[in-house]
Amino acid sequence: MASAQPNGHRSRRRGGSAPDDDSTEGFQAQAEQWSRRLGTSAQNIWWAGLGALQRAQAEGSRLFDSLVQEGAEVEREGRRRTEEQVDEVRDEVRSRFDEARDSAAAGWGRIERAFDDRLRSALRRLDVPEREELDALRRQVSQLRNQVSRLSAAERVARGPVEPDTDVD
Repeated sequence: MASAQPNGHRSRRRGGSAPDDDSTEGFQAQAEQWSRRLGTSAQNIWWAGLGALQRAQAEGSRLFDSLVQEGAEVEREGRRRTEEQVDEVRDEVRSRFDEARDSAAAGWGRIERAFDDRLRSALRRLDVPEREELDALRRQVSQLRNQVSRLSAAERVARGPVEPDTDVD
């Protein structure tokens, strides 16, 4: 039967033992029970820790290997993207360079035409003949030489043979 103690706890009485002995035995039993539970809990915690350590070691190397593979893949992908971007930049630079070269060539063409026009205008003011006019004059001179040669040959034929000088002193 249980009786109330002044501290509010109940104690069980056994047989004919004194009330103090019963409470001491109950306290010891409770302490032993708590001690066993605590020991069991500590043992379980220890085993759980050892299991976690073992799993971390086993899965840690697998995790490390997996991370190495993923890192290598990230690097390959990064290089591929970088090469694509380099190719795009290179193409853009080439395109802009070609545009700049074409623009510069067109600019030089305009400058050359403007220079030629001004030079031609200045030569006209000085009455210097143009190339076409000079070519026409060359053809006319050539035709005149041919005519002179034909006329000279015809005149020699008309005069007859020329006698050598027989003047003897």
